[in-house]
Amino acid sequence: MNHRAGAALFVVLACLSARAEAQSGRELIEASLRRHAQPPYVYEEQALVLSDRLGQHTVRTARYYARRDESGSKSLLMIETPAESRGTAVFITRDVHGGERRGADASVPVFGSEFSVADLEGEQPEYFRYERDDDNDLDRVPHFVLHVLPLDETVARATGYGERRIYLRKDNLFVSRIDYHDRQGRLARRQTFRDPRPDESGAWRAGMILMENLSDGRRTLLKVDRRVHSPDYVPAAVFAGRP
Repeated sequence: MNHRAGAALFVVLACLSARAEAQSGRELIEASLRRHAQPPYVYEEQALVLSDRLGQHTVRTARYYARRDESGSKSLLMIETPAESRGTAVFITRDVHGGERRGADASVPVFGSEFSVADLEGEQPEYFRYERDDDNDLDRVPHFVLHVLPLDETVARATGYGERRIYLRKDNLFVSRIDYHDRQGRLARRQTFRDPRPDESGAWRAGMILMENLSDGRRTLLKVDRRVHSPDYVPAAVFAGRP
């Protein structure tokens, strides 16, 4: 790269950085969601490792299916092992017109883990206010910090949270961490997105997600052992007959 091309690239990167710095909290989260949007079809084989404060572990394996088409979106998380729990499932649908949600309550724990249903649904910006907080570094990587508040009491009750803080990497707007505060304002849980890598579209996906209960020391690690983005792995029939 010659000097002139290098200088031009520096100017472009500087402009992009300045533009991001000037964005509001809502603009940043919406840009993040666009950049790292899920594809129409997602199949995953997952392991959930539950740990108590004494360090004792329980392992559950599950399969995750997500599909988005002209009728709306559907997601299904279903236990594979242990055998006595096989078939236990969390099923969520959202209508394409207005996004009406049906399925498990957002605040319900997932299979006895530290994750709630809301934690695994992804960000739903229409239900929250996003305000810029002071920028911060995580592991020496610069991050934007968003202070997130429910739009109303109904949303707060549904999720069980009073507020959150979302940490977005400045270089690619990937969510690295979410801190959850209870309805009394106390820091209650922390979700960390680990081993992120770009997929075939360039969007980043976490290979592991850790949820820590900061009040009692319990933890759940969700590990994605296999991920496929193909309609062949997520046929409409997999959702048939679900309430």
